[in-house]
Amino acid sequence: MLALLGGGLAMAAPFLLGAHELAAGLRAVPAHVFLLLAAGAAVSALAKAGKLQLLQNALGLRLRFMRTVAITFVTDFAFLVSPLGAAGYGVNIGLLQRSGASWAKATTVVSADQVLDLTFFALAVPISLVSLVGPLATGLPGINLSIIAGVVAGAAILVGMLWVSRRPLERALDAVCRRILWLRARRAQLARFRQNVRAQWASLMTGPRDRFVALLLLTTLQWLLRYGALWFALLELGYPLPPGFVLAVQAVVLHAALWTGIPAGGGGGDLALAAVFANWVPRATMATALVLWRFATLYCPLMLGAVGFAALEWRRRSRTPAAE
Repeated sequence: MLALLGGGLAMAAPFLLGAHELAAGLRAVPAHVFLLLAAGAAVSALAKAGKLQLLQNALGLRLRFMRTVAITFVTDFAFLVSPLGAAGYGVNIGLLQRSGASWAKATTVVSADQVLDLTFFALAVPISLVSLVGPLATGLPGINLSIIAGVVAGAAILVGMLWVSRRPLERALDAVCRRILWLRARRAQLARFRQNVRAQWASLMTGPRDRFVALLLLTTLQWLLRYGALWFALLELGYPLPPGFVLAVQAVVLHAALWTGIPAGGGGGDLALAAVFANWVPRATMATALVLWRFATLYCPLMLGAVGFAALEWRRRSRTPAAE
């Protein structure tokens, strides 16, 4: 129900900006734009699958690449249709366990995938924030640039404080866990699991440098293609905004929309993006760009997820002995 609600709201949001103008704008979009956006969505998913394949191989999981691709499609589907994307983690771990991975190895693969994603955003977003100054100065001439500098500096200080105080935060979290009866009763089991995960992490971190570089490159390709879809749509519609500016705005707006708890942001991200870009892109053009963006980041991944479901189910049925 939540998935249908979130998907429906996300599909309807661009029409709130002007249904007649949107229909006319979509009719004017060349077919090759849709093909390129679909290809970008597919390559982004394949880049993620390649990243997972490298992580699995490093931990001794010898899955066929096509199975990893199907797992990736299904996992992305689960991220999109669940509140906060929470189901994606469980689906990924469950499918890896069904493929022969232990709980510790499956958890390590999924957590390493998230760490690589966070590494990309930790590097890309600060760099992209620098490109905000120019567009904000031209699009919002009355804004005080010292305010922008203060916000960026404050965010950097907050991140630095969290990093410096990570040890006390870990100790505080451990103390809280001790007070929870369910966790305290399973402390030994959780400790063994944590040791196994640490051992798997150690094997990943001590691997060859080439593998680490390949993981970073695949992560970068995955997210640049996904976050570049809106920039490409605006470019094709005649509004060549700086790529870093578009990436930074998406990173802030979409992560904020994620915390609404509605799958796919429930259209909140779409309307927020339209509001942020209103000073640079006309309303009707932004509605068309949002449909193209959703085509690449929602509709195509959902279709790929359906293909992944079908492939995994067909494989399961083909390996199940027929009933006598």
